[in-house]
Amino acid sequence: MAPNRCRPDESGEPQPKLLERRMPEQLLNLAMICKPQRQRLAMRSSIIAALGGLLLVAPMRAQAHRNGQEAAGVELENMARAEFGNLSQAEINMLHLAPTRDVAWASPSHDINSPLNDPANAATWGPERTVRAALVEWLLSDPAAAPKVHPSGLAVKGAAIKGLLDLSYLRIGTPLMLVMCAIPDGIDLRYANYQSLDLRLSRVGSINGDQSIATGDVLLRYGHYGDVSFYRAEIGGNLELNGGQFVGEEPLSAVDATIRGDALFHEDFTTSGIVDFRLARIGRSLSFNQAHFIGKGDNGLDAGRVTISGTLYWVDVTTTPRTELLLSDAHASAVWDNEKSWPAVGNLALDGFVYNGFDGGPQDAEARLRWLALQPPALLSQPQPYRQLAEVLRASGRPEGATQVEIARENMITNSGRIGFGERLWRCALDAVIGYGYRPLRAIWWILGFVAFGAALFRWGYEQRLITPTEADAYEAFLQRGEPPPYYPPFSSIVYSLENFLPVVELHQGQYWRPNPRHRPRRSRRITRFGDGTLAPRLLRVYLWIHILAGWTITPLLFAGLAGLLRS
Repeated sequence: MAPNRCRPDESGEPQPKLLERRMPEQLLNLAMICKPQRQRLAMRSSIIAALGGLLLVAPMRAQAHRNGQEAAGVELENMARAEFGNLSQAEINMLHLAPTRDVAWASPSHDINSPLNDPANAATWGPERTVRAALVEWLLSDPAAAPKVHPSGLAVKGAAIKGLLDLSYLRIGTPLMLVMCAIPDGIDLRYANYQSLDLRLSRVGSINGDQSIATGDVLLRYGHYGDVSFYRAEIGGNLELNGGQFVGEEPLSAVDATIRGDALFHEDFTTSGIVDFRLARIGRSLSFNQAHFIGKGDNGLDAGRVTISGTLYWVDVTTTPRTELLLSDAHASAVWDNEKSWPAVGNLALDGFVYNGFDGGPQDAEARLRWLALQPPALLSQPQPYRQLAEVLRASGRPEGATQVEIARENMITNSGRIGFGERLWRCALDAVIGYGYRPLRAIWWILGFVAFGAALFRWGYEQRLITPTEADAYEAFLQRGEPPPYYPPFSSIVYSLENFLPVVELHQGQYWRPNPRHRPRRSRRITRFGDGTLAPRLLRVYLWIHILAGWTITPLLFAGLAGLLRS
């Protein structure tokens, strides 16, 4: 019998079917499920419409931006004409492109390898390629003109800059790039505050950047530059001089300067003078790689009291007999060099130079001792370079090399001529016996040598009856029979030598047997050089004294050396 789909209530009336009661609830759930889908569809439509609007608006905005830049360029031209009168074609190009990211070419050729763009030929350039230095100064500093320069900076290539480019005391808010330009009268940057300076491939007179502040890089690369000075300047990025030719009398001075990045002298950097980095602070590395020092005068690097947070590189450097590398009181994290780049003898200063290791180049003690020997005689007697080298070798796992350097330092002091004869004699003894305390076991060979030699000599003295008993009865018996009485301790040359050599050692030989200066050797014919024969026992007694004194000297030195008490 089929189940009853209707259930009567208390009144007996049937109720509606369950399916009929649930229909509205299911429809409501379906509507709730479809609502997010409708929202996503609406959102997609909105996004598509927005993108379509952007695709239509972006070109319009770009065109408006270009129109604005062109208008700014025209406005700069009009302002410049009002200030400077007629303008050259190169000046017009510079003014029109200053509001853009584009480079203003003054040359008809944009090929950097073209002879037309070589600043060495600037004398042949026509007036159309001339840009007045005063116009550049005005463009970078005028309150009305400077804001119109694009944030990427002013970029000019292949122009002849006429006059001294005087940017001193200015605050320049954009980078300045003058590439392949001829600036014979130079640039004055004293006390200027600027972002960055790029003078690649340019031919520039003197550059005075004393006490200036650059937030970015200073690039003097592959060009030809006169005297360059950055005394007490601050450079927030790198100072790059790769491939540059610095030909002034004082080619580069960065005394007391702060360079937060690298100072790079790579790729055929060439100079005939001194690169002066005294008291400078370099945030990363000071690197000379494939650099060339030329000329007949003094040249090289003076980095006295410089602080290098990174590595000092001196690799593949071409030197002359007058090339100097002066590192007195300098500090560097590490050194990387090669032997062929080292300066000539007398041209290296390392006194006070502190470094933590060798990142490259020779790392053995023999080579580094040759390195130290390149110092002038006045510095060779300074112990600090030896101590520093020994410390570095020891820290790098070369204790034997460190010992070699320590001994070399002591030899240097011994041979310096700055100590008296007595002290020098004592130091020579220390070197011979225990290697100044760094090779204490060397004393064992001296002990063995003295004991063996003494044993042989004392044995001969006993056989010649030059060593006799100290007791009277035993002495008489020894004279008669050639041997002591049975009760008397027999003579042992080895024990006798050992007891007399070692201090505070009692083996019951020394108190019973002594050299007798009144006895003559039994075989006096074989030793006629001793005259009447009394010299031999006297010499034997003198040697015994020497033997005892040597023992009292060498043995304590052995233990003092083992304890490290004699090391400097």
